[in-house]
Amino acid sequence: MARGVPGALALLLFFSGAWGNGPTYEDWTKYLLSAPDYRLEQVLRGKWPYLEVVRKDRLREYQKGPCDPQQDPQGCQGRMPWPQAQAHEFYLPMSSLEATREVARELRKAWQRFEERYYWRVITELNNPAFWFAYCFAGIRGPELNPPTPEARLMVPSEGVDTAFLQAATRQGSLDVGRWASAGLHSLDRYLPVPQVEPREFCDGLGMQILPLMYIPGFKVLLQGHEVFRTPGYPSRPLWFNWDEANARVERAMQKALTDYYADYLKEVARALLTPRPSTPQDLLSLLPKDFKSLGSPKAYLPVPWQGHLLGAGGVVAPVYTELFPVDLPALWDQVQAIWDTYKGLIDRAGTEVEKAYLYVHFYRSAKTLFDSRAFLGLPGVDALKENLKNLVDAPLRALTGAIPALKGCAGDLDRVVSCAATALMTVDEAVKAKGEVEKLTGGKPQDEPLKAKEAPGLWKFEEAKRWLPPSSLPVYEAFGYATFFQGTNFLEVTTVPDIRNVDLSQVNLGNWMGWAWSQLSRLVVYWHTPLTIDIRVEYCPPCVIAYPSLPLEGPAQPLGVPPYVLPFALERTHWRWVSVPEGYEVPGVRGAPYTLVSDLSAYALDLRALYRPLLGR
Repeated sequence: MARGVPGALALLLFFSGAWGNGPTYEDWTKYLLSAPDYRLEQVLRGKWPYLEVVRKDRLREYQKGPCDPQQDPQGCQGRMPWPQAQAHEFYLPMSSLEATREVARELRKAWQRFEERYYWRVITELNNPAFWFAYCFAGIRGPELNPPTPEARLMVPSEGVDTAFLQAATRQGSLDVGRWASAGLHSLDRYLPVPQVEPREFCDGLGMQILPLMYIPGFKVLLQGHEVFRTPGYPSRPLWFNWDEANARVERAMQKALTDYYADYLKEVARALLTPRPSTPQDLLSLLPKDFKSLGSPKAYLPVPWQGHLLGAGGVVAPVYTELFPVDLPALWDQVQAIWDTYKGLIDRAGTEVEKAYLYVHFYRSAKTLFDSRAFLGLPGVDALKENLKNLVDAPLRALTGAIPALKGCAGDLDRVVSCAATALMTVDEAVKAKGEVEKLTGGKPQDEPLKAKEAPGLWKFEEAKRWLPPSSLPVYEAFGYATFFQGTNFLEVTTVPDIRNVDLSQVNLGNWMGWAWSQLSRLVVYWHTPLTIDIRVEYCPPCVIAYPSLPLEGPAQPLGVPPYVLPFALERTHWRWVSVPEGYEVPGVRGAPYTLVSDLSAYALDLRALYRPLLGR
């Protein structure tokens, strides 16, 4: 088998037969996270860290051996072409978490630019010439768009996590699986009464337009300070309004925005998602240090398209690291403690007593592997981390060994207890699968599901829980057997601009609602008209009658709503997220093959494999 494919993964691909209850992993599962290449020594030799994914159906064909249809047409019937079967491993260079957050910021800024151009094109063309003079000619504008870097919020993808685990974990109540990190972020940070983009961004091809006449203003007449007449609807409605022209202007502006400006948005998104940073092997390799303590977190974004991010195509992914090597040992312990809390919280909800024991055993082994890494040899403070680990696991594990008959013989120091318990738990697992006398081994505690299942390397509940683990450093990924991916893809959305759904119902407070209300009201499609007041007075000059046209006390300008009143949006829009994937499990949200692009993205068809080959050394 090709290097890097874990033994457990090979077994799961050959295993047949179902184990009754337990997880079900569908046959369409294609790309599985394989053994990542986290050898830090290679990094110090100038090779960029990467991980592998395995195309499951191709690996199955590869393991059957070569088949030549010309020599054996009967035996090769229904077989995959051999060159295709050989191409079952794909190598993905890793990116820094901070670089992917900056990509997310670029995606958000691209949307903000489109939203501003869309609105100000419509409102300026509708209110031409007044707004044309103010914004296109005089150039009145607000500050530049400058969104903050979005938070890296982890999502547990519904298309990836096993339903059996979710059902078990939600018996005691709902479970937070997160949501797309981009949810609610397709909006401006501030909705101002002036544009936040350059005039050329929305004034292109737009000239001053005085005719046709748009309206005859409404007015009221005062005689000696007393009102004697007003036009119907004054001051909110003009005496006459050119609805045909207003509708034509709005339609023309919307057409401009939803074709030209939207095309610019798609191009901007494609550049942000598909452009590596830095863009040359020399610049990338210059970021790598020469010793462990200086590894740090080189900022690089190295995307891999899976047919690209367009609607129905697939996605763009980048496995991420927070740092290559964790030199801050107290911070590393905080990460390990957080992983323990996550595991324990999920297994307490979804697991049995036997599975809890399995959790303690394998968590201890993973964390001990991490702290025993050669990279930590000689670092002050590592022995204290090992002692913290023992204190964390020892008491709860020994409590279970006393309560579960199969584990009662496990005694001695913690390493011996863990080794003994691992062997005993496999005995329990075999009894479950053979439908043997399980209760004698568990002390009457129920254990209907196998600890290990057909399509799940490792304890499947332990592995499923890894989807809740946060982005981390390379040694943590390697020890605990998972990796976190950044993903970008497009969805078709039917909404308004600003998005009317962007109210955060989890924070129901006055400020939250006022901000949402202002964003909606400030972006209504309205024509601003000016009503008049005619004040007729008899003056002694000698006696004469003078009329004073003036602005009304009710306000100098009034909004008149014009259909469609709000800006519609029914196109695809780019979203992003971070997801964690257990080793040997499916990479969610991808279609087709890595390093491929649909034809609509051919203009961005950089040969990323050629770029990455000198980095990875393969």
